[in-house]
Amino acid sequence: MNEYVNYGEALDFIHSLGKYSNPPHKDLSKIKYLCELFGNPQDCYKTIHIAGTNGKGSTAAMLSNILRELGYKTGRFISPFIENFTERISIDNVDISEDDILFYTNKIKKTLEINNVPSDFMPNEFDFITLAAFLYYKEKGCEFAVIETGLGGRIDPTNAIKSPLVSVITSISLDHTQILGDTTEKIASEKCGIIKENSKVVLYPLTSKSVADIAKTTAKEKNCAFIMPDIDSLQIFYENINFTLFDYKKKGYKIKLAGRHQIYNAISVIETINCLFGDNSKIYNAIYSGLKKTFFSARFEILSENPLIIFDGAHNSSGVSALKETIKNLLPDKKIFLICGMLKDKNPEEVLKEICSENFIYKFTAVPVNSPRSENPEVLRGYVADYCENTDYNYDLYNALTNAINEADKYLPNAAIICFGSLYLAGDVKNAFNKYKNN
Repeated sequence: MNEYVNYGEALDFIHSLGKYSNPPHKDLSKIKYLCELFGNPQDCYKTIHIAGTNGKGSTAAMLSNILRELGYKTGRFISPFIENFTERISIDNVDISEDDILFYTNKIKKTLEINNVPSDFMPNEFDFITLAAFLYYKEKGCEFAVIETGLGGRIDPTNAIKSPLVSVITSISLDHTQILGDTTEKIASEKCGIIKENSKVVLYPLTSKSVADIAKTTAKEKNCAFIMPDIDSLQIFYENINFTLFDYKKKGYKIKLAGRHQIYNAISVIETINCLFGDNSKIYNAIYSGLKKTFFSARFEILSENPLIIFDGAHNSSGVSALKETIKNLLPDKKIFLICGMLKDKNPEEVLKEICSENFIYKFTAVPVNSPRSENPEVLRGYVADYCENTDYNYDLYNALTNAINEADKYLPNAAIICFGSLYLAGDVKNAFNKYKNN
């Protein structure tokens, strides 16, 4: 076997595997076969498994921090990454090193070759990095792993996990409809496919009755305890763009993550930890500290306070609706400059209608996303022309951001620039702002 000698070669190989299997697998037989080649590392530590349309990353970050506060060595697996591929796999908030990516790439590749794995059981990119994460957590001695699904749940490669302690189902809405189904009920059925026998299920509290019924029924069929946070036990005291104070079941908490949806994610996390460890002063202190410390990139992330520039990864109707409500609640008196790039397959016309019909939008500028699936900025601008009078497009993100900063400067401190539409935009927005600062 020819081993790769540097991280760049290893990453090129991983990306060359493609996002989808050919032929596609309709069950978990491939990933289970691959895991067996390595002694089923996914079952060598305790797992919390997370599926949902929105909120998985924030929920995973909160859970991981609390488990660390409790003294557990904790792995976290997320999808997608924001800026660096290594973000996908971490232990105790430290991303896997490039050297370890190289090591596990060579190790997995060698094992596949030695075992003459049939072509239709060769891993795609997500299979490969999932397997690498499972191995990494085992060999580094993790006690817990918080694992986020990539897409769906039922046949997602992460679902090779045999017995998670808890399955957490976050907010469910329409996304990836061409793969998961064209109704929230069909999507919920796929997401609830991570629920396993004799475990526990925690469901995001703001869930439609039809989706909640699917989760409850699945939990009952699998002999699982079913837990849904009690909204009536929630009291929100204070919110701004930097932190939120709230009580849940008469106990106080503080979170950095902005927006009401993050409060609902947080109480789902609280219920998850309590169903595992009980409810006492030690657990409360760990939850309080873990929540307070949690930051997750690209979730209403403040890039600059003067001028106020925020990036949010909202990219579907549900996510953009949450972003809209957060802007209305936390920035009620600001002139809002929107900079947006979206992928063609994210139903941009419907998504943009959700936010651009609001009268707080002062200007909308469309930009491209660094992806072959990017929607044309002129097309995006056309989608909002009926809702927003002040529209523009720009094929250069740096120019678009610079123009917005210069125009917003006239209205400071009563202006804010919000960049959103795709997680693929995050790194480029940050790079553009850093370039602006350094010029």
